[in-house]
Amino acid sequence: MVHINITNYSIEDKCTLLKETFDLSIFFVNPEGKLIHEDQTGHGPNPLYENRKDKLFNPLSLKPSEEFSFPVIKKSVFSEKVVLISVIQDEVFQGSLLIGPSLPFPLSEGVISGIVNDWEAFFYQEKVLQYFKNLPIIGTDKLVNISIFANLLFNNELLSPQSVVMTEIAEATVDNEKNQQIDLAVSENLQSNVFHHDHLFEKRILYIIREGRVEDLKVFPIVKEEEDYNLLSKTSYLRSIKYHIITLITLVSRASIEGGLHEEIAFSLHDKFILQLEELNRLDDIRSLAKDVLYTYAEKVKQVKDERFSRTITLCRDYIFRHIYEEISHDDIANKVDLNPKYLSRLFKKEVGMTVNEYIQQAKIDEAKKLLAYSKTPISEICSLLNYNDQSYFTKVFKKGVGITPKQYRERHHLHEKK
Repeated sequence: MVHINITNYSIEDKCTLLKETFDLSIFFVNPEGKLIHEDQTGHGPNPLYENRKDKLFNPLSLKPSEEFSFPVIKKSVFSEKVVLISVIQDEVFQGSLLIGPSLPFPLSEGVISGIVNDWEAFFYQEKVLQYFKNLPIIGTDKLVNISIFANLLFNNELLSPQSVVMTEIAEATVDNEKNQQIDLAVSENLQSNVFHHDHLFEKRILYIIREGRVEDLKVFPIVKEEEDYNLLSKTSYLRSIKYHIITLITLVSRASIEGGLHEEIAFSLHDKFILQLEELNRLDDIRSLAKDVLYTYAEKVKQVKDERFSRTITLCRDYIFRHIYEEISHDDIANKVDLNPKYLSRLFKKEVGMTVNEYIQQAKIDEAKKLLAYSKTPISEICSLLNYNDQSYFTKVFKKGVGITPKQYRERHHLHEKK
């Protein structure tokens, strides 16, 4: 058996290996922006980028000197995805590896025609159609695995899938100077019409808004991207997406009212966001607005809920929510707010109406209800995640608080995803 040291391979050899293994276009750009290696598949460049010099039309907005310590998956305004990897050798930045583009799902002819109309690219219509039809279709999970393999090949470092997924979310915030919050990838899914098709996704979003769970938005899991767009406008892709965002704004405003936000505030925000939406003509700006909608309503509801309690009790509640998947004790919380445990117990009971331990248990049961209703996580795993060592005890506690067993709750409340 012959052992080959992959570190002896040249950058060009590694690029060729990637291209032939995954049948994806491969590019390598040095820190000065010079293209060192190019190996394209048959689709060629996107015709919509031809003759456009503005950096906003660059699907990556790539800065050649920019370094990342992890693979980044970037998405263009046309849903193309490209893997970007910084190549480091002997602690020296060699340049950037670009893999792709690919699509996470096929675009229908109706969607492509809408894009052509929005960009007034009528003379390129046939080229644009062929371009999107020829792009490889690669799901998010597989693209993450490709990025892990490429990073191992070029940087001799094996990363976990979770690190790639999370950095994809975080990196999107770097691209959008107007939005400094953590990217949820929610608008990306809304653009893919997930909100219309996926009622499970809808329930999770509305729960987050209704409860004012801003922290949940920051770690919101990436929902699968749908293969089928429900076009509400046959002539404009952007108009179709705007219709879906209007639906989102309406549903979220109602959820915020249910969460305690005053109707006048909710309706004023509703009108303001729709007026802003109508002024936007770029898909990435629409995505950004969708994220602003979710964060704004969730933060408003959280503010209303927090105002019911003193700052000390609000800090205790926030601590419990942030550590819900850990073992939390009364003493831990007392140390966090720098109070005597007995004094905290009296103060908490007076304001909240239950003891700290009762509140912790109620918070864990509420979290379990959310997982039972909005996820496919097995009951045994939910029990373990919430630090219940005995499933029978968890079932007993759950039934005492909710009135039915976890299994019965899931059967009644879980809305399965459409296949």
